[in-house]
Amino acid sequence: MGRSDKPTRRPARHPYLDWWGLAEAPFQIEPDPRFAYERDGHREGLSRMLFGLTQLGGIVTITGEIGCGKTTLARALRTTLTGDGFSIASVANPPRTASGLLISLLASMGANRRGGGTPKLAQALRDRLTEENDTGRRPVILIDEAQRLDRRALEELRLLTNPGDGPAVPVVLLGQPELRKTLTRLPQFDQRIVVRYHLAGMTRDETVSYIHHRTRIAGATRRLFSDRAAVAIHEETAGVPRLVNMLCANALFVGFARRETQVGEDLIRDLAEDRRSEEVIKG
Repeated sequence: MGRSDKPTRRPARHPYLDWWGLAEAPFQIEPDPRFAYERDGHREGLSRMLFGLTQLGGIVTITGEIGCGKTTLARALRTTLTGDGFSIASVANPPRTASGLLISLLASMGANRRGGGTPKLAQALRDRLTEENDTGRRPVILIDEAQRLDRRALEELRLLTNPGDGPAVPVVLLGQPELRKTLTRLPQFDQRIVVRYHLAGMTRDETVSYIHHRTRIAGATRRLFSDRAAVAIHEETAGVPRLVNMLCANALFVGFARRETQVGEDLIRDLAEDRRSEEVIKG
């Protein structure tokens, strides 16, 4: 059996899942479409992106704190556009430099081109985008974690929105809040932004529903978190999904160790205090 034929080794099932009556872990950190929870912020962000791409062109920016769900939103956009007459050139965690970004975009479109300098790479990308456009598929560029890009890379993206040697290509940038500060210092780029949206954390009610939704999808037949515990989770995480997942996962494990029958507010406060104490030590 070759290396590529080896079966994937899965983590052993932990007893805490049986304690809570779960078929699988409900609060994994990695995004899983099966656990997708549609909240108002995602719906509005997706509708704004689609409006900018289909009606305005130019540049769309989506910002949000780490773990707030930007990557989930990017995935929703790709799913919506795929098969709907669009061709998506997508790069996550892009290289900082213009040449690195252009190489990554070309690779995402199946053109493995390296070297030749930024101008030649930019023209090669233009040619590839034109080919897609000529087949009737409107190209869109999607960059996740765009705060990593330097000014020259951002300028190359701006130039792609100009009608010239090829079609004017709409660009979607998703990034952390510092992206907004960077773009305000680039007037030519900033003026091309047609839609701006900041993805905030979940509301209190959304956080409560999110927790119950994920445990139900994982097989729970009863409420594993009390409503007071779920509200406390929102207060401790500001509704940021990744932080909610981490706190909930730890709560289920510690609740199992303590032989609790439901996660209560006291347990959540204990875990939050442990986290704050650890941050003080590290500081």
